[in-house]
Amino acid sequence: MKLSEARNVKSLTQEKISRLINVSLKHYQNIEHGITTPTVNIALHICEILEVDPRDIDEWKDRRPSV
Repeated sequence: MKLSEARNVKSLTQEKISRLINVSLKHYQNIEHGITTPTVNIALHICEILEVDPRDIDEWKDRRPSV
């Protein structure tokens, strides 16, 4: 699941989430676009707000090929 999809299901804007997790809008946008990986605390806070499992977020999944 993409962060943007989860956010839209909850009818939240990027700005609202950035305020709730206390980061800049640009920082949250970078997280949502997969440019920046959030700290564990921020990731868990985002998932708590969106009511999703952190392991289900596409932007945070390990993309390395399995051996």
